[in-house]
Amino acid sequence: MSETSTQAPSEKTSSAPTSGEAATSVVDTIFDLGFGWAATGLKLGKTALEQGAKTLAQTAKALETLAAELEKKEQHESKT
Repeated sequence: MSETSTQAPSEKTSSAPTSGEAATSVVDTIFDLGFGWAATGLKLGKTALEQGAKTLAQTAKALETLAAELEKKEQHESKT
């Protein structure tokens, strides 16, 4: 004789998330957004530092040129 089960399945068959699953989903989304903003901030920081380095290099070159011109002028004045 075969037995048939008349009990309802113990697992939920609805597709609606439980409150715990929804909370986990929200937390995961917030972490993903945080990581995205952090990556963007780091890229912007890198760009700012590179631009600052270029600006400092240009300023250093301008100062070097000015110093060379002052030396030329000083040598020219000392000869006269």
